[in-house]
Amino acid sequence: MGEPDGVRRDGAEGRPDHGTGSAGGGAGGLSAPVRDAGGRLGRAVRRLVTSLADPERSAPRAAVRAAVVLPGLFAVGRYVVGNESFATFAIFGGFALLIMSDFGGTGRERARSYLLATAAGAVLVALGTVVSRSSVAVPAVMFVVAFVATFLAAVVGGHVSTARLGLLLSFVLAVTLPYGAGQIPMRVAGWLFAGLAATGAALLLPRAGPVALARAVGAACRAVADLIDALARRPDDPGLSRFRAAAQAVDAARGRYAGTASRSLGSRRRLRAYAELIGDLQLIVGVAGHPLYRPEHLSRRGTGTEGALVAAVSDVLRASAASIEGASGVPDVRVVEERRQAHRRAVGRWVRRLLGRSAPGEQILDALEVDHTLRVLAHLATAVAANASAAAGRDTGARGGGAGQEVLADYPARHRRLRWLASSAAPGSTALRDGLRTGFGLAVSVWLAGRLGLPHAFWVVLGTLQVLRTNALGTARSVVRAVAGNVVGVVVGSAVIIGTAGRPAWLWAALPVAVLLSAYTSGSQRFLLSQAAFTLDLMIIFNLLAPVGWRLGLVRLEDIGVGVAVSVALSLLMWPHGTRRQFIRSAAAYHRAAIGRLRYAFDRLLAVGAAEQRPAPAPPAGARTRAELALGAYLAERPTGPLDSSNAVVLMTGANYLALAANLLEGAATDHGYRADRCRDAVEPVRSAQQALLDGLERLADRLAGTGGAPDWPILPDLNVPVRTCLERWRGDEAVAGSATALVVAAEWIRGIDQVGDDLVGPVGRAVAVASRPWWR
Repeated sequence: MGEPDGVRRDGAEGRPDHGTGSAGGGAGGLSAPVRDAGGRLGRAVRRLVTSLADPERSAPRAAVRAAVVLPGLFAVGRYVVGNESFATFAIFGGFALLIMSDFGGTGRERARSYLLATAAGAVLVALGTVVSRSSVAVPAVMFVVAFVATFLAAVVGGHVSTARLGLLLSFVLAVTLPYGAGQIPMRVAGWLFAGLAATGAALLLPRAGPVALARAVGAACRAVADLIDALARRPDDPGLSRFRAAAQAVDAARGRYAGTASRSLGSRRRLRAYAELIGDLQLIVGVAGHPLYRPEHLSRRGTGTEGALVAAVSDVLRASAASIEGASGVPDVRVVEERRQAHRRAVGRWVRRLLGRSAPGEQILDALEVDHTLRVLAHLATAVAANASAAAGRDTGARGGGAGQEVLADYPARHRRLRWLASSAAPGSTALRDGLRTGFGLAVSVWLAGRLGLPHAFWVVLGTLQVLRTNALGTARSVVRAVAGNVVGVVVGSAVIIGTAGRPAWLWAALPVAVLLSAYTSGSQRFLLSQAAFTLDLMIIFNLLAPVGWRLGLVRLEDIGVGVAVSVALSLLMWPHGTRRQFIRSAAAYHRAAIGRLRYAFDRLLAVGAAEQRPAPAPPAGARTRAELALGAYLAERPTGPLDSSNAVVLMTGANYLALAANLLEGAATDHGYRADRCRDAVEPVRSAQQALLDGLERLADRLAGTGGAPDWPILPDLNVPVRTCLERWRGDEAVAGSATALVVAAEWIRGIDQVGDDLVGPVGRAVAVASRPWWR
């Protein structure tokens, strides 16, 4: 859904190879081994340059800021306060808050988050110091702290997710470093000093915003606006060029969103706004790809208001692009609503004139079909505008109306957060499993380090924390990079220690450079380099605290080896497949919930008597929450193969489409009073087709869940015949207008959903194949 056939996502095929030929006998004279070695070297250099690329332009600023602040914190602790505990917690507090937890967002959001993280970290420092004397309490409390921090980071996201590593570092330091009498005040004071300094530095030299993401989302909004314009002006576009461009732009925006650090986005509200905006754009592309009318009929419009509505929808999408890219003001969604209402009234008048002139039923049907599609596009454009303004830190005054509308509309405000947490804590939730895996991993690490009597136990725990991933294969890969990075760091650090020949002044001179490298290379895309730089930092800092020489690097490697061994063991024992199966099952549950709500909405619109007596099924809000969390975790694994990110998004977008259809069908029945109760004989063929379609979707969801075989997709009859029968009755009876409109709406959604279901068959089959694979594939 949303991707034309034959479009390459990676752009790899058909690309000319300019590096294999020879000109004038130059490269052609080299031997094959030399050419191969040169090619490998070139690829390695390109990978290094790519890993250091910084599309958000935030790494240099953060690196300079950390290089200035962290050595100053350490120097104040060592020479002004003159306390080793103060100095240690000051510099590692700087690491935690300026490098690990570099908050984004507005100045007010950053200041609030830094101060809250400082306060929370101070509490964890005190708690860790208190429990550190009990060998029983240490792993138990470590489990609780790690579980709560990881679970809330996954569920809440935003700045809570950004603060997770830094807060865990505060507790790990306090619980593993040797404790002396009366050290709690100095440890807490060192952390607080670092927090206040980090807050001031972050406000004076803030992290750059998500520039590349904003540009990608803005480009997607404009491409979708061009698509809507093209549908109105060139509905017979033979090459589907605008559709392809829009689909590719939305895919690019989603890829950029997945690759953007959540800390650069700011608050959870902004993070969710970006996600829902991209989802709404994907739905618009889906509606455009499967319009609720035959495209050639748009050119036959006769009310004179369709063009104004299309222009309003296009304008609000372009205004959303400008808003998210930093322009002042917000999209004017009132214009869309005013023109939508004007168009609705005009269509009503036009249809009545056609009925009065005894126009063919096909012409009347075309008018109603186009009206319905434009109304869906206007609905989604309003949702895009609301989310674009929220992502930019503004408010349109309108509420989002996409697939997630039921999350906001169906529950009182005081219950939303509790329901969100309850949905996220359900068995099988990715957030719950990640919390348990991290909690057990750090608890085992801290217990094992204590049993082995390792002098730098917190290196063991950090080793576990830094390499533990959501699946066994990802953990194994991160272990290789972590070990390689630490070896490089130990080699470089040993050279620095030997080269300075025990002169502290030279180590002080090297410390800002080491911190600069550590801050610049921080991030999952530069994991090996980040590990090397952090190891260099540790060797310099601990030699400044107590000169022990280059052999400290050997201790570092030993401790890291224990930590990564714990990670590997846990990843093999606790859900080694990671989020792959969880996402597939969560997506299946979301599909089932959306189908149940959709069946109820159809029953109400088609005036099925039983729908009035039975209670409405629960909205798919909880299932959607779990599927969203699972999709985010799955995309974070950067999947390839049959169920790559594109096919995973198709599964989610298909369920969103069904949820959107359920919302709008219920709105047609409840808000506008469309009920097919005056055309009951015409309802039966439409209802039979609807039941066959939803039964097919349920079988497809069963297959996705692993409980069913390949479904036989139903072949739907021509629904125009019963719809025209009801339209003919409208000619002589104005009271039939609502029933005729209800049948038109139902028939068009059935056709659209049928096309979406057909698009889902392929991705569902690929997901089923992937779910049965062993974890190492």
